[in-house]
Amino acid sequence: MRIVLAAALVLMATPVFADQVADLIAGTIKECRGCDLQGANFKKADLAGVDLTGANLTDATFHRANLSGAILDGVTAIGTNFNLADLSKAHMVKGDFTRSMFFNAQVSGADLSGANLTETRMQKVRLTSAKLVGAVLDRALLHDGLLNNCDFSGASFISTNLERTRVARSKFNGATLYSASFGKADAAGADFSNTTITQSDFYGVDLRRAKFVGATIAANRFSRAATDANTFTGATLTNNFMPDGRLHAQGSSDSE
Repeated sequence: MRIVLAAALVLMATPVFADQVADLIAGTIKECRGCDLQGANFKKADLAGVDLTGANLTDATFHRANLSGAILDGVTAIGTNFNLADLSKAHMVKGDFTRSMFFNAQVSGADLSGANLTETRMQKVRLTSAKLVGAVLDRALLHDGLLNNCDFSGASFISTNLERTRVARSKFNGATLYSASFGKADAAGADFSNTTITQSDFYGVDLRRAKFVGATIAANRFSRAATDANTFTGATLTNNFMPDGRLHAQGSSDSE
């Protein structure tokens, strides 16, 4: 009896799910707050401005979809495909995007404050002027991305790959960087004030006009980085390989 009842419930629920997906794609509805859209296919769909607050988007596909200005606050989007999607100016506050894919996606101007972006694959992503205050980007792949003028204040970068990214003028104030890789990135004018940076790689990074005031910097590599005379002024440096290739072992708050 329980098996029959369960099957009946599934049959009843399926059309509702299908209708929601179809209506969103057709533009008949622009709001589906809290909807269960797990596994739905929105490939190439025009979903600009839709409100999916709190929806379950796990394993859904938004490949090449238009989500510009969409509201995705508080969504659960684990393993979701946003490759090549347009998420410009989208609201994604406190969403769970663990293991989701944003390859070559347009996310400029989006608000991802407090978002969980753990293990996301964001190669070549465009995040210009995006807000990621308090976001978690642990083990994320962001290499070759365009991240200029972003706000990463208080964000977490543990084993994050940011090689060859452009993070010029971005704010990392109070962020935690552990075992992160910025190799050959453009971080000119970036603000790393009050950050904690440990065992990270800044090999060949452009750090001209960057600031590290109040930062705690230990066991990192800055070999061949481009710096100014006062780049590290106000930072506490311990056991770092500096731009000249020499190991600077003594703690200091002066530039080297």
